[in-house]
Amino acid sequence: MKLKKSLLLLLLLMFLVVAGCKQTDPLSQVLKTGTLTVAMRNTPAVFYEHRDGYAGFEYELVKSFADHLGVKLKVINLANALEMEQAVLKGEVDMAAGSLGLTLDRSRRFSATAPLLHSPQMVVYRTGHFRPKSWQDVIERTSLAVLAGSRQAEVLQSQQVLHPHLSWMETEDLEVTDLLKMVQDGDLDYALVSTQDFNINRFFFPRVAVAFDAEVSSALVWLFSKQDHSKLERAATSYINLAQASGTISEVRERYYRHEQYLEYVGAPLFLRHVRTRLPQYESHFRHAAEQQSLDWLLLAAVAFQESHWRKNAVSPTGVRGLMMLTQRTANELNVDRLNPLESIEGGSRYLKQLYDRMPESVQGRDRLYMALASYNVGKGHLEDARKITESQGFNPNSWDDVAKHLPLLTQRKWYRQTRYGYARGNEPVAYVHNIRRYLEILEWHQRSQEGFLELLEERASKVKFETAFRKVPAII
Repeated sequence: MKLKKSLLLLLLLMFLVVAGCKQTDPLSQVLKTGTLTVAMRNTPAVFYEHRDGYAGFEYELVKSFADHLGVKLKVINLANALEMEQAVLKGEVDMAAGSLGLTLDRSRRFSATAPLLHSPQMVVYRTGHFRPKSWQDVIERTSLAVLAGSRQAEVLQSQQVLHPHLSWMETEDLEVTDLLKMVQDGDLDYALVSTQDFNINRFFFPRVAVAFDAEVSSALVWLFSKQDHSKLERAATSYINLAQASGTISEVRERYYRHEQYLEYVGAPLFLRHVRTRLPQYESHFRHAAEQQSLDWLLLAAVAFQESHWRKNAVSPTGVRGLMMLTQRTANELNVDRLNPLESIEGGSRYLKQLYDRMPESVQGRDRLYMALASYNVGKGHLEDARKITESQGFNPNSWDDVAKHLPLLTQRKWYRQTRYGYARGNEPVAYVHNIRRYLEILEWHQRSQEGFLELLEERASKVKFETAFRKVPAII
């Protein structure tokens, strides 16, 4: 009997050894196949398709991670976080990346990377309606919604201990964009969302605003199977730490989320109205002029918005007029009619290209463009004065950042008396370039994301019945 037990034990050990040998570490498997398979979901914050291919904050970072490993990226598009989690648990994908906050439940069931970022949570409401300032105010209203299994749902569970009358609705079928749309349309009173999700979507929902900060944060992570004890997860965490240190994550985040700061300039409703009603009238003109001068048409559009808010009959107190706000002298030199939109755009683009081409050879790259823009605003003579002051103070006259710090000195008698062209409102070109850069960013972001976003929203709305998409989480007393 003992011999049989010993033989059975030996056979079992041999089986486990053989089985263990057959298992390949996920990182080795990825490197062997040359493909990293990732579960993602199709949202503005994660990934979407546009005319130049795929885009999205997390998509770019996952793609960068795949490049870092020297493998191809294969995206498996799943409907929601639950499906992504199941795909990881079943071994159908190598990892999941889809605006996934680290909850207690996820930390028990998965291995997670270091956070890509931390995102505070906030309650949002429709402007013009009652604005709650606390959880007690929310309790007294009718409907609050979150995504099921999310960090937001976990926050509400903890708040319910403090506020037993708090109740809410959870959904596995909808996305944050759907919740924001329902708040804007008046179908929901409130939603609890992350700052990250709100900021990347707020451009599309200008009537949705922050009611109050929930005073908790969520760590955005990538998920891996806990059973694998994966070198792949460690490689991903190592990559994230490297990307944090090198500024890669900050750069990508700025590109996708920085447009939120733009709203402080003109406000979302106003800009949306201008993009939808004014820009389409002139887009073909901007494209044609940009092609003629080898410029970016969105840059020309940004300049025109800064100059005139895309108003063809705009007039300033100084006498500049038209869409591109040309002086009469410049218009005469270019032989264009300032009040003809096509000629104004054509003339403004030629003038900007001339300023760009006439910059000293020592000024290169983005610095050359920014200085050309400053010249468009303040004149090339004043810019050259500022460059000389910059150099005299031991700074780099070929760096826009350095010149921008010294342009305001042209307002001071002590400095402009030493220059060839004298006094100038040197603060204006600094703000001018700053604004155009921001306008260009939002226009690039808008073009990159709008089509994909609207298609996503329409496709999901056609598949999901909002009235049956939620389950009620009742108050505990």
